[in-house]
Amino acid sequence: MQRCDHCDMPISGTEDTAVSGVAGRTHYCCYGCRMRAETLGDDEEATRSDEQQTLLVRLFAGVLMAGFVMVFSLAISSGYGFGALQRLEHEVGTAHWVLLLAAVPALLLLGPPLLRSAWDDLRGGGLTLNVLFTLGTTSAVVVSGVSYARGTGPIYLETAVMLLALYTLGRYLTARAKDTTTHVLRRLLQVPDTTYVRLGPDAGEVVPDDLRVDDRIRVPAGDVIPVDGTVVEGRSYVDESSLTGESQPVVKEAGDTVYAGTTAQDGALTIDATAVAEDRRLARVAQMMHRALEQPPRLARLTDRILRWLIPGVVGLALVAFAGWWGAVGFSKALYVALSVVLITCPCALGIAIPLSLTVALEQAGRKGVLVRSGRTLLDLARATAVTFDKTGTLSTLTAPSVRVLRPETVPVEEAPAPADDAVLRRAAAVEQGTNHALATAVVEAAADRDLSLPAVADVTTHPGAGVVGRVQVDGRMRRVGVGNERLLDALGVTGPPRLHEAFADEADAGRTPLYVVDETAVVGLLSIEERVAPHAEAVVGAVRERSEAVSVLTGDRPAAARRLEDRLGVRAEAGLAPDEKVDRLAALRDAHGPVVMVGDGINDAAALAEADVGIALSSGASVSMEAADVTLYNPDLRLVPWLQHLGRRTHRVIQQNLWWTFGYNAIGLGLAVAGLLHPIAAVVIMTLSSILVTGNAFRLRRIASPEALP
Repeated sequence: MQRCDHCDMPISGTEDTAVSGVAGRTHYCCYGCRMRAETLGDDEEATRSDEQQTLLVRLFAGVLMAGFVMVFSLAISSGYGFGALQRLEHEVGTAHWVLLLAAVPALLLLGPPLLRSAWDDLRGGGLTLNVLFTLGTTSAVVVSGVSYARGTGPIYLETAVMLLALYTLGRYLTARAKDTTTHVLRRLLQVPDTTYVRLGPDAGEVVPDDLRVDDRIRVPAGDVIPVDGTVVEGRSYVDESSLTGESQPVVKEAGDTVYAGTTAQDGALTIDATAVAEDRRLARVAQMMHRALEQPPRLARLTDRILRWLIPGVVGLALVAFAGWWGAVGFSKALYVALSVVLITCPCALGIAIPLSLTVALEQAGRKGVLVRSGRTLLDLARATAVTFDKTGTLSTLTAPSVRVLRPETVPVEEAPAPADDAVLRRAAAVEQGTNHALATAVVEAAADRDLSLPAVADVTTHPGAGVVGRVQVDGRMRRVGVGNERLLDALGVTGPPRLHEAFADEADAGRTPLYVVDETAVVGLLSIEERVAPHAEAVVGAVRERSEAVSVLTGDRPAAARRLEDRLGVRAEAGLAPDEKVDRLAALRDAHGPVVMVGDGINDAAALAEADVGIALSSGASVSMEAADVTLYNPDLRLVPWLQHLGRRTHRVIQQNLWWTFGYNAIGLGLAVAGLLHPIAAVVIMTLSSILVTGNAFRLRRIASPEALP
């Protein structure tokens, strides 16, 4: 889909304003964006060139002159009484020649930019609103010129001038609103223009664009971090609000990961770069948000089809009205009616009704650290009536202090002696360290808390819903080590000591999560991890229940753990489900209740996230689950789930309001215009106000309540 080169909004077929240049064709979604690009350049906040300053002065001088012309015209008309505003024939006198002298500068200031834009549109083969408007104003000027030449006739100069002024000002204000909306997306892609100190063999000052992977740089306190990387030295609070929406800074020190666009607040950091330029997480988020705008919902495609026929239809209607009124009343009234028909039509309001609303909503989600992959997803959230959660890592949390190691007192004689507790934990953590799952994170953190060094590991394979297996270096040789549940033992063909199986069952019955640790063919230990209900989980489930017909939990954990969560949160939980069984449950929920939302984080949730009408993944989870999901929460606040439901429904409501207003406005306005009850100036004022109303209604989404304020 073609995008505007100024505001970055999607371009509908009736609004494409293309300009040929040295580097190819530049596309704008409307005349207002072209005008802003020419007067402001690429960056509104940057110092403008002399040419841009001149254009800006011309714009506002033209609007002021148009106001003077209108006041002067009213003064002339007042000499004939109030009814003069409806008189179409005038004897051209001295006052009208003065009016001409006042109108010409305004026409010269405001007319040429619109004429150029309309000409470019025609050359590109497009019948756009610019062409339609230029046709109307040019007709008014030509008819006025004929009247001046004859010494009598209708004078439409004040009408033409005011039409130009109102149209120009209205397009400019609408473009400014769209530009402001997409400002957040452009900021995400920007790299700070400050210099940083690169350490190592290529030591020296360097700008962010010249940084490479594995470069080591020094980021002073207060500076924006230009790359994704790992802290190797230093300690600082880092503001991650640009990425996660979280207002509280996070402590970062050696070994921690930092991201581009975040700010080291109170301490200098030495960082090894792991991703630069377009590979930075912030840049990827911005690019995905761009792609979200390029995937319009079905409703947007319908309005695009209507727009393609609207302008040709209006031109035809104007010609029919002109012919009818000319035959019945005369040329002057017929021209007024035709002008009103052309000018009252507002395809621009219809063109921005959906994309602007979706852009504002996606911007609000981005500010909260939520990546929504398409505008369709927001509207699917509005329709969803069933929500289901994964348990571990989503509604429950696991921490290092909750990990205990249990070992068998005896093992079969044919097996090697059981290793000590630390050895069991070390091997388990070595395999789990590359896995983004809450259980794996807790195991790795438990090993770190005991200051255990992890051995080398290779060939790590994840078994969704069962566990993980890899080859770990033990006593100088690589051994197969697995960590998981009973399904993993079955997959590996391992039985294990009966006492460990009893301990496994006891831990599960107590509501804890047990994991077997396998070394080659022996079960050498058991990890028992205690789960805690995630912060705000009770409030989140309650808020989601108010907005949904059905709320449930699907987990691969044992029934005892599921029952414990049921008792705490008051939500139905199904336990012992394999990944394919979760998919089956989602299909059943869809049949019973309609569109389904799935919230999860693990590899075993990936299939379910892809199956759901809307999949919501936590960024702390597995990358495959984020790839499968429609929404990624970079902010760990679970309250964003009901907030997203609220945002989706508000967005859907705003889009409906905009479309009802736009269709109703065009139908009523065209009826009044054809009936001869609408002055052309009134038509363009109403048309401009229509665009502003649609824009303002979309901007109401910026005032949506924060996740913390939702019930």
